[in-house]
Amino acid sequence: MEPIDYGGALRRSWRLLVGLAIVGAIIAAFVPVAHAKRVKAPLPYEAVAVVGTPPQGGGSPLNGSVTNAQILFEANASTTLRQVADDAGMDIPDYALPAYLSATAVAAKGTGLNGPIRRNSPTNVQLIAFGPTANDAVVLANQYSQTLGDVMTAKATEKQAQNPKSGGGTVATGYTILHPALGAAKAGAGVKASLGASRKVRVGAGLVIGVAIGAGIVLLRELLDKRLRNAARAEANFGFPVVVEIPTAVVGATPAAALAPMVDVIREPDSPGAEAYRMLRMSVMLEGLAPASGPADPYATGLDAGLGDLLPPQPRVGDGPTRELRDRHVVLVVSPGSEPTRPHVAANLAAIYAEAGQRVVVVSTGEIEARLNGASRVSANGDISTEDVEAHLQPSRLENVSRLPLSPFISRSGELVTRGPAILDAARALSDVIIVEVPPLLALHHAEALVHSVDVVLVVAECRVTTFDQARRTGDLLRRMGAPVLGVVLTNVRLERADIRHSALAPPSFTEEAAGGEEEAVLALSAGAGSSSGSSTRTQA
Repeated sequence: MEPIDYGGALRRSWRLLVGLAIVGAIIAAFVPVAHAKRVKAPLPYEAVAVVGTPPQGGGSPLNGSVTNAQILFEANASTTLRQVADDAGMDIPDYALPAYLSATAVAAKGTGLNGPIRRNSPTNVQLIAFGPTANDAVVLANQYSQTLGDVMTAKATEKQAQNPKSGGGTVATGYTILHPALGAAKAGAGVKASLGASRKVRVGAGLVIGVAIGAGIVLLRELLDKRLRNAARAEANFGFPVVVEIPTAVVGATPAAALAPMVDVIREPDSPGAEAYRMLRMSVMLEGLAPASGPADPYATGLDAGLGDLLPPQPRVGDGPTRELRDRHVVLVVSPGSEPTRPHVAANLAAIYAEAGQRVVVVSTGEIEARLNGASRVSANGDISTEDVEAHLQPSRLENVSRLPLSPFISRSGELVTRGPAILDAARALSDVIIVEVPPLLALHHAEALVHSVDVVLVVAECRVTTFDQARRTGDLLRRMGAPVLGVVLTNVRLERADIRHSALAPPSFTEEAAGGEEEAVLALSAGAGSSSGSSTRTQA
C-alpha cells in the first residue's frame, strides 16, 4: 500500500478543521437544549414527615427485617395513598392522590423541612403532603406517616400468620416516625430533572466534535484519493526516484510575467520554483540514471527465469547510469497524461540552460498531430543535414533559446520514428542542449518513437492531477522500452510556510554590527594565513 502522510494532510486542511470546529461550537451554543425543568407545586402548602427504621432494623418476616427500600415501596403504593386520604377524612379522588401525597428517599445526614434528621441509617424516607391550607398539609403528612406504619405492621403480621412456626401475634416491624410534621410552608417550585449542560461545556464539546468530523473527512479523503500528492507516493507508483519537487507557481505582476507567464526562471528568478529548476539542471548533468527495476518490473520479481533470449537484456538495480554524463545532450520531457505543467517544465529547463550561456533548441512533437495530411518540404529519403535544421530554426523571446518546428521534416506522425532520430542528430551540432517535449505518453506513441534517440528522460508528474494508475503504467512502459530515465519531476508541490526553500532564498539581514563582525573575521583569517605562511617559510629555511 502506498505511504500516506496523514499528518501532512491534516496540516494542509487546517482551514477545514477550524471551520468545522467553529460550526460545531456555534451549533452547540445556540441549538435549544432541554435544561433542568422546574415544576410548579400542585397545592400552595406542603408539610414533610420523615420515617425510617432503627439502625439494626426490626424483627419481621419481610425478608428478615424491614428496610427503607421496602418502606419507600409501600409509601408509593396506590392502596396506601388511598388509605391515607380515608384515614385523614379528606375526599380526594384517586387520580388526584399523587398531587397530594408523595414519598422519596433522602440522605440521613442534614436537616429536613422542620428540623434536623437523625443519623440512624444511610437513607430515610421523606413523606411529603400538599394541601390547600397549612393545617391540611400538616394533618395529611402526619396521617401519612401513621397510616404507613399501620400498613407495614399489617403486612408483617399477615406474613407471620401464614408461617405455622411463628406462633402468631403482632410483629414489631422496626418502622419508626423519625420526624413528624410540625408545620407547613409555602410550596416552592421543585426541580424535576436536569437534562442539559452548561453552555461552556456544550461549546467545548462542539469544538471537539467539529475537529473530529473534519479530521475524519480529511483522512477518508486522503485514503480514497488516488492522485499523487507527495514524493513518497510518486516514487512508490512510478518506481523511479523524484529528482526534484517544483513548487506551485504564483504569477506575479512584473513586466517579465507578461513576456513569459509560464517561465518561472524569467518571471521570478529568485523564487523557490526557479531554484528548483536550477537543481533539476544539476541532476540532469550529474546524477545517475534511475535503475531499470521497479515495483511492477518482471526482472525485479524473478519472472524472467527460464525465458532465455526472449527478453532483451536489462540493467539491474545498482548498475548505474546507462548513459555517460558527458553525453547528455538530448533531454526528453514526458508525462503520463495531459499534465498542464509538462510544457512548463520544458520551457523552464530551456531557460535555465540559456541562463548558463548554453545554446538550447526546443522541439515539441505535439504540432504533428495538429497537422493532418501535411507535406514535408525537406527530402523524404531520410537524409536531413545540419544545414536543413539550421535553416528552419526559429528564435524565441529567450536569449540562446531557439525553436525547431517539425512540420518541414515530418508530414505524418508515423514518420517520427524514422525521421525523428535524424532530426535530433542534425540538431546536436547546432546546440549544447536539445529539449524535446512530447504529448501524453499513455495516449500517443511520440515518446516511444524517440526514447532511444535521446540521452535522458524526465517524467513529469503533477500533484493532484496524475493518478496512481497512470504512474504505474508509465513506469512499466518506460522500463519495458529500456528508456534512460533520470527520475520524476514532481510539479505543483505546495510548500509549507516554514519550508526551508522559502527562507533560504530570502535576502539576509545586513547591519553595521554584522558587517563589522564579518570584517574582523576576514582580517583574522588573513592574519592567520600570513602567520602560517611565515611559519612555513622559516621552517623551510
